[in-house]
Formats: sequence, C-alpha cells, structure tokens
Amino acid sequence: MEKIICGIVLYNPEINRLKENIYSIKEQVDNIIFFDNGSKNFDKIKYYIRSINKDFIIINSNKNCGIAYALNRIAQYAINNGYNWLVTLDQDTVVNKNLISIYRKYLNLPMLGQLSCLFTDRNADKVQKNKKQAYQKVKYCITSGTLIKLEALEKVGGYDEQLFIDWVDNEICCRLRTFNYETYRINFYGFLQEMGHIKENKILFKKIYTPNYNPIRYYYNARNSIYVSRKYNDENVCKILFNQFKMATMIIFFEHRKLKKVKAIFRGIKAGFKIKRENNEINKRIFGCSSSYIGKQ
Repeated sequence: MEKIICGIVLYNPEINRLKENIYSIKEQVDNIIFFDNGSKNFDKIKYYIRSINKDFIIINSNKNCGIAYALNRIAQYAINNGYNWLVTLDQDTVVNKNLISIYRKYLNLPMLGQLSCLFTDRNADKVQKNKKQAYQKVKYCITSGTLIKLEALEKVGGYDEQLFIDWVDNEICCRLRTFNYETYRINFYGFLQEMGHIKENKILFKKIYTPNYNPIRYYYNARNSIYVSRKYNDENVCKILFNQFKMATMIIFFEHRKLKKVKAIFRGIKAGFKIKRENNEINKRIFGCSSSYIGKQ
C-alpha cells in the first residue's frame, strides 16, 4: 500500500484547535511531520505533540520562513524516508475520518499530481457546490486538505519559496500543469477550514463575503498573485489586477483599517511586478533560515 504522511505547518497555534487537528488525522496516515515556523509557544507545542505520539516528527525553525519553505522541508523529509504521498494541513484544519480512505480510491487517476476535495468554512454559510460527478479536474485548490504525489512534487522542483504566504497553493497547481500533472477535486466535503476571518455583508438581497485579513496578508496576496500571473503563460495579469482593485473596493465599503489595507494592496501590486523569478529546484537551494530536526525524544 502507498505510504502517506501528513505535514502540518505551525505558527503560534492555538493548542485546543491543534488538538482537534491532530486527532482528526493521526489514525489515517502513517506518520505526521510538524514544521514549526518560529512559534513563541514552541516548547508547549513540542511537549503537547510528544504527549500524543513520540514518533511524530518535529522540525523547527528559528524564525518564520514562510509556508513554502516549511512545506519544502516537510517534503524533503518525506521523500528521503520513502513516503509516496503527502497530505498537507493548516494548523486549524479538522478533517473528516474518511478523508484518506476516500483519497486512496483515486490514486490511479491519469497524470495525477494532487487530490483535493470540497470543504466547509467555519465562518461562512457559503459552501462550494457539490457536483454530481465523483471527481473533476480543477485549475486550483488550496494547500490544506490536499494530497500531493511526492514523485511529482520532486520532479517539478517543490514549492516556490519567494511566496512566503498566499498563492503558494495556486503556484504549485500552475507548476504541476507545466509538467502535465493534473489537480483533481473529489466531490465530497472532506474537512473543516477557517479561511481568514470571513464576514458576511449584504447589499440589497445579495450576500458579499470579505476575508478581513490584516494588511500584511493583503500585501502578500496582491504581490504573489501578480508574480504568479507573470510567471505562467496560462495566467492573466489583467484579470488579477481587476480582482485586486475589486478587493480594494470591497475593503473600502465593508472592512476596518481601510487605508492601511488598501495601501498594502497597491504596495503588493507594485512589488509583484518587480519580483524576479526563482530557479526553485528542491535539492539545489541556498537556505535563508536555519532549522533543526528534533526527531524522537
């Protein structure tokens, strides 16, 4: 049977939510790798993880190096230790008990790069529509709850570490496509997720959802969306710009700290046009952060 490992990136997690996360997935996979991105409560995190299972793998960084960096370190460990598949989770994701068993049914789909599924957001009654077909090819999926084929990930060169946070998921979907790997969505609700701090707003009879990110998240979202759309031929820079202007307008109408957030978006757009493409080969990287493998203790 194919060996599946779970990778969870941590940054100052709330322990009770992390507990839900771990207990929902631990019996479904062969092991779990945690990458801690410089959490202030790391000692507490390590103690808690060890209390659940001493065989869980913990890698920690001396500072926050970003999601892509952390995922690459997790993937390198998994590849080096003979795992075939990696399911990636956010620290607050709670998966259904049958997530992996359902994914296993679809591991032989043609040119499979990664599997995703539908999910429910904790803060919104807006849900993805469940299609009649069992599965379908999709252009994008979010990182959390995704099962990625490690052979494919190694071949395409891993995650782009220039992104830090936001659009890491979209970029890896684009990268896989350039190597003819497909992203499939299995049409069942596989996990519970919190996408920012989504709030529902109403204009007349129409519901509008805003993410209510902090200014830094809006900056990276704008910067990285422009960068990725410039990097791949099947992306549309004009469409991305329109979406960023649309988001800025929604912030003006519905969110607090309007000026800081809108300024962050425009700074991000400017930076996105300046950022250079990176040769992102997974085993030929000069690491900008130090990390240490804790292993079994």
